[in-house]
Amino acid sequence: MVKELKRKFIMTTMLVVTLLLVVFLASVNLINYVVARNESRSRLNQIVEQDLRAKPDTGAGGMREPEKILEDRGRGVGAYFTARVDAAGAVTFSDLTHASDLESDQMIALINKADVAFAPEVTGETETEPSRTPPANVPPPLPDVESAVRSQEKSGFVDGYLYHASRGMDGSVFYAFLDISQEAASMLRIGLITTLLGVLLWLLILVLVVFLSKKAIAPIAANMEKQRLFITNAGHELKTPLAVIVSNVDVQELHGGKTKWLDNIRAQALRMSDLTKQMLTLAKMDESGTSAFTSTTFDASQVLEDTIGVFAESASLRGISIQPRIEAGVRMHFPKDQYQQLLELMLDNAVKYGKENGFLSIELRAERKMVHLTFRNDCDQLPEVDPDQLFDRFYRPDSSRSRNTGGSGIGLAVVRAIAQQGGGSAQVRFLPGQVIEFVIELPGKL
Repeated sequence: MVKELKRKFIMTTMLVVTLLLVVFLASVNLINYVVARNESRSRLNQIVEQDLRAKPDTGAGGMREPEKILEDRGRGVGAYFTARVDAAGAVTFSDLTHASDLESDQMIALINKADVAFAPEVTGETETEPSRTPPANVPPPLPDVESAVRSQEKSGFVDGYLYHASRGMDGSVFYAFLDISQEAASMLRIGLITTLLGVLLWLLILVLVVFLSKKAIAPIAANMEKQRLFITNAGHELKTPLAVIVSNVDVQELHGGKTKWLDNIRAQALRMSDLTKQMLTLAKMDESGTSAFTSTTFDASQVLEDTIGVFAESASLRGISIQPRIEAGVRMHFPKDQYQQLLELMLDNAVKYGKENGFLSIELRAERKMVHLTFRNDCDQLPEVDPDQLFDRFYRPDSSRSRNTGGSGIGLAVVRAIAQQGGGSAQVRFLPGQVIEFVIELPGKL
């Protein structure tokens, strides 16, 4: 139990730490991305605003601009280039001075890759070349740069460049491309570094939590140990007087005959003896699990059939029809006494609380490395609680009825403890028609 408590403490703590680290690292990288993106867009907007107010030089093939513009534009904005394409797809102006390693054909390829629906395909020709004829219905270019006032705009990202495209009323399109490959690499590098630091920090916290978990749960473990010792000691102290009471009742019956008072004394003494035995079993399993019991190899099918035979008479007295469906020859490696006790508790529970003249369906089957047990019976009235609550210790839906039948409310808790300590599970669910079903899975199938 202490090991399980320690494991849950570590898991819960690390889950919280993981969530906090993920949120923190994601926030850092998201803020870094937003800041970098906004800075890049601001620089691109600076380039766009400057070039849209610049008058292109049409001399020498339209590939240069005045020196004053070169001096004033985009200081400190990084590597970029600009270009203007007319309505026919000819390059009328370009500036590659701020992207010295970029060739004209690379510039044209980038422009064509930009996803701008209203832009024509760029051929690389200039408007001074006679082979280009402007298409019909395209307004002639105005002599003033004010004619290139933006009527349509679009931005995007292509091959490491952030671009902005603006089409003027004369049909020409102005492009501004800003190289943000270094910023992208920087963001990726920061993401990898923060992720690595996060993993290292998570591992360091895990080591500290594992180291400190024993101290953290020490008060709870001490209280649980005191409770376990109390139950164990009290159980052992009760065993002797209970045995003496039953023996004295037997002697009194031999001398004075049976009476209802002696029968009551024996019934209550046996009930307390059974309760003590179950409490000691729980205490023993809480302390060391199934390691406290010796696993053996046995025929699980035969043990179940023998146990059903023991309860057949009790079920018959209440008119309960037992319907077994047992797969033959299922062998398992498991503590046999614990398996036997589990079967007895389940059958005893079904016979005591099942509906008179009802049914009890028992199924055993093997699947992979697990043994599956299913107990299904009808009831007069299903408890109005969550089904899983039936496994709580000392839970009894009807105290007066439990006293009449001799129930203590701890049997199902022992069933679940045996299953879980062995690496299996015990579940319950309510079915239509006032039917209750217990499904138990046990490991150890051979």
